[in-house]
Parts: sequence; structure tokens; C-alpha cells
Amino acid sequence: MPFEKGRQKTGGRLPGVKNKSTQEIRDAIQKVLADKVDSLAEDLELMSEFKQWTILNAVAKYVLPQLSKSEDTVDHSGEVKITVSFSDSITDAASNNNIQGED
Repeated sequence: MPFEKGRQKTGGRLPGVKNKSTQEIRDAIQKVLADKVDSLAEDLELMSEFKQWTILNAVAKYVLPQLSKSEDTVDHSGEVKITVSFSDSITDAASNNNIQGED
């Protein structure tokens, strides 16, 4: 029996019903992760900082909302001047907090 355009769908999953095997896999992964959460901080401490940040960056997208890109435009006329200055952060922090550094 060939497919007839406009024919009503019969059989199969209803719309919105998740695939059973996919749900089982997700549940298993969620259980494994839940069991590992307690030891995660200790395990990360044993790794190099690069690996720590790589792992944290990989899992952050599942916890933190993804920010959307935005473009701001400003209409202006004339010259735009931008000044950037660098300073020693320790000396700068000490002067802002009235802390005397040791010489």
C-alpha cells in the first residue's frame, strides 16, 4: 500500500511521548552523575587547573543558561577616544583598601 498524501497517521507514538530507551539511558546517566556529585570537588582537586576548567566549562552549559548574543549600536558623530591603563593589581588593591605593602 503506497503512501497517500493527506492520509491520517495511524499507530506509532503519540506526539510528545518520549522514546522509552532514550529515557532509560537519561535516567541511568542522571543516577551515575548524582552518585558522583559528592566526590566531584575532591576529584577535581587532583587534576591540573587546565583539566579542572575544561571539565567545569563542559558541564556549565547544562547548569547555567546560555546567554544570547546581542549587538548594541550607538549613533555618534565626531571623535571617539578610548583610554586603557594597566596597573599592578596588588599595589592598586592595597591603595584602595588603605593597606600598606611591605617593602
